[in-house]
Amino acid sequence: MDEPEKIGVPPPTVEEILRDHAPRVYNLARRILGNDADAEDVTQEVLVQVLQKLHTFRGESSFPTWLHRITVNAALAHRRKQAHRDEHRVHDPLEQVFEEQGDHMAPVRRWSVQPDEQALDSERQTVIEQAIAKLPENYRDVYVLADVEGLPNLEVADILGMQVPGVKSRLHRARLMMRDSLAPYFEEVSP
Repeated sequence: MDEPEKIGVPPPTVEEILRDHAPRVYNLARRILGNDADAEDVTQEVLVQVLQKLHTFRGESSFPTWLHRITVNAALAHRRKQAHRDEHRVHDPLEQVFEEQGDHMAPVRRWSVQPDEQALDSERQTVIEQAIAKLPENYRDVYVLADVEGLPNLEVADILGMQVPGVKSRLHRARLMMRDSLAPYFEEVSP
């Protein structure tokens, strides 16, 4: 995890935001939304919003905290809009075929990894990402912010507008669901 920034430090430059923070915005949005296209839309929206409102950053919290809050709010708003659109949309059966084919894009891997290790790592990552995506939204949000992004419970509560005990409860339940979902893949089989 990145070293926490000190409160009161001026915000980063536009170049630093795009270089250092855009990938993190995308990854957070991707985990919350479970969809590459939606994550790209939210990332673009967040970066435009941040660049437009950078002058309003007062340094009362660290820049990454401010950026996390904007990203989570944008992702949750996007999810609400999408749900509303889906309610009023007529579904085409061919769309499902094309959507399923689009999920087979392999990530770029480093060359120093052996092919068998690369395959196992890729499979492991896919299984974990699928387990995260299967979590109910209210648990996924807490799990992604706390366990994936490494934010403290107080910050997660602040970002999601919850109380800390609620965050702890949802996080505990999310971890149990993740354990149950991942157990078939990671438990050792006894001879």
